[in-house]
Amino acid sequence: MENKILIVEDHPDSRDLLAILLRQRGHTVYTAEDGREGLKFISLDTPDLIITDLNMPNLDGIEMIKILRGQPECQGLPVIVVTAHGGEKRSKAIEAGANEAMDKPIDCEALFRTIDRLLIGGL
Repeated sequence: MENKILIVEDHPDSRDLLAILLRQRGHTVYTAEDGREGLKFISLDTPDLIITDLNMPNLDGIEMIKILRGQPECQGLPVIVVTAHGGEKRSKAIEAGANEAMDKPIDCEALFRTIDRLLIGGL
């Protein structure tokens, strides 16, 4: 089943590589450069899942998640955080409402399993 995944990531190389890998797995992928752009996309076309970085200009991933979780229509939207900042930032992301938080560099197989679990198996 084809799912819509939004990648919110300010580093073009990371964003593009992840998009390629997810498209190869049959997903429709959209991208945003920061949290503001991500929220704008979501307001127009809600994806099935979001993968977001935390540290981004304009609006970071944690603030974007808090805004999403404040909107009734987005409370059940699966969000995976990927971060190079580890422990404390991962904990803050989960507290803000992320379903999963993973370290960079990304373990692609672990990410794919998490995506499958969140999309197919539920939250």
